[in-house]
Amino acid sequence: MTAALLSDVFVRSDRIVGRRIAGEYVLVPLLGRGSDADFIYTLNRVAAAMWEALDGTATGQEVVGKVVEVFEVDEARAARDFLDLMETLESIEAVRRL
Repeated sequence: MTAALLSDVFVRSDRIVGRRIAGEYVLVPLLGRGSDADFIYTLNRVAAAMWEALDGTATGQEVVGKVVEVFEVDEARAARDFLDLMETLESIEAVRRL
């Protein structure tokens, strides 16, 4: 697996769902799809916004731009957080690159 780039376009896996539960945003594998049921992944507000923006059309740079607007975070920090999150989500097969 190569390192994620801001020019990459990611799409969420249909084997994982994201839900808000009791004030937390969690990623949960769908058992009926053959996913590994060994994890439930909790996302903070920024990571949840990034996850929801992964529609298969937006580049990482576009997702970062939206995060900077909504959360008033430094662009460099948002970019690092995005790339780290994508590498983690790829490792658990929650996203894939197009």
